[in-house]
Amino acid sequence: MTKKSSIDFEDMNLQVGVRLQIMSSQSATPAVHYTTLIGFVPGEYLLLKIPQESSAMSEGENVIIRVFSGVSVFTFSSKVESVVTAPRAFLLLAFPSSIQKVGLRKAVRVKANLPVKIKNGPDPQNFKMATLSDISLSGALVSTARPLGTSGDLIDIEFTLRDQASDRDVTINTTASIRSVQQSAGSTADGATFHTVYSHGINFHDIQAANQVILQNFVYETLLVHRT
Repeated sequence: MTKKSSIDFEDMNLQVGVRLQIMSSQSATPAVHYTTLIGFVPGEYLLLKIPQESSAMSEGENVIIRVFSGVSVFTFSSKVESVVTAPRAFLLLAFPSSIQKVGLRKAVRVKANLPVKIKNGPDPQNFKMATLSDISLSGALVSTARPLGTSGDLIDIEFTLRDQASDRDVTINTTASIRSVQQSAGSTADGATFHTVYSHGINFHDIQAANQVILQNFVYETLLVHRT
């Protein structure tokens, strides 16, 4: 991530319906919950949906809010002023006085360990399984038992990411170019068997705009999980 900077609330350009992360600032290892912005009055308060875990937040609790927009992460502190359950359920939060913005660099990689299909031609049944060891906005590291090609070769891949905003799995298909291949030794979990692992650094070529946003969110969410 790039250097933090302080901004005004209006600079976030938040829209009603945007997904937010909320967590207690009073815990050493806070659980991350997801909520939705349902309204706000500048300078006065924010209105958020109560997270699915109904006991997640309580009145008077100090919280941290994070929201992802474009390639930036916005973070601010607030306080739960009221928990309303009827006739509609929502949280009333104090309006933030200070907001931090952190830019997400395109090259930032996060650990993934995701299954990925390496396609061979138009037949959907003709593919090899591999592992996305890590991933960034622009590429990934693919680990296989046999080499997929050499530097400059193109491959067609398919993998699935969890879209936290819609709470569903999204399949991403893209062409990628191999930019490097490295050979190393791997072993089973118990260390009893050793084998050769080929690690391929790849660059994505044509991920659709909607899927690019999901990829950005995945990288962002993974970074935040490792920071909290």
